[in-house]
Amino acid sequence: MPHNQQPLEIRSNEMEEIIGQVPHWIVRWGICVLFSVAIIGIVIIRYVRYPDIIAAKVLLQAKQQPGKVTVRRVDASQEFKLLVGEGQMVVKGDTLLVRSDTKTGLKYPVITPMAGKIYISNGIDNKNTLDYVIWVVPKTSSFDIKINYGSKGAGNVRVGQQVKIDLYDYPNNQYGFLEGTISSILPVQLNDLHQGYVKLASAKLITSNRTELPILPTMQGDGEILLNDRSIFERIFGSLL
Repeated sequence: MPHNQQPLEIRSNEMEEIIGQVPHWIVRWGICVLFSVAIIGIVIIRYVRYPDIIAAKVLLQAKQQPGKVTVRRVDASQEFKLLVGEGQMVVKGDTLLVRSDTKTGLKYPVITPMAGKIYISNGIDNKNTLDYVIWVVPKTSSFDIKINYGSKGAGNVRVGQQVKIDLYDYPNNQYGFLEGTISSILPVQLNDLHQGYVKLASAKLITSNRTELPILPTMQGDGEILLNDRSIFERIFGSLL
């Protein structure tokens, strides 16, 4: 029995010697690959930025807000005569409607205090479907942007930090982002939130893909406050260096 096993052991040793002889070109190639991967990794962590951000809510308001006149008949003796139509342009001092009282014979004109375009909405709510509202929407060219954010990390927010805004009315995947900076910070909290103001680089609403958005009376959106713009390398080794 031992006589039959000896050739197997010899073949096994010879096979191990053959397998154990790794060609030099494979070793060199492997070192080159590992070295290249290491270099690429260093470049990535050195130049890829990974900023700290604070999520926020944004409210954009036109400085010239719409005005409205609610027409609600509370007495059968009241009569209304509308003097403007949908889409009509009016100037300050124009008469929008006249309300007459058949009991007294008196007439009460309703005058617009601003210039703008007329919009009429019928039915105030489910209980007042016969009433309507006359809107006077002025043309606006200026606006304010308020930004509200929570207490976590709020101490790191500074004037001059960059802000990226995604408006709900104009999704960023189609229109792009608005980009600006923190211009001022309110020193007190409102409803448990910190509040600041954002200033855009342009007086118009120009997005990151160069699209100009119309200025609506009120627009809401999500915001990101950029606290810093450190690279992955700086995050990993910053405390050591």
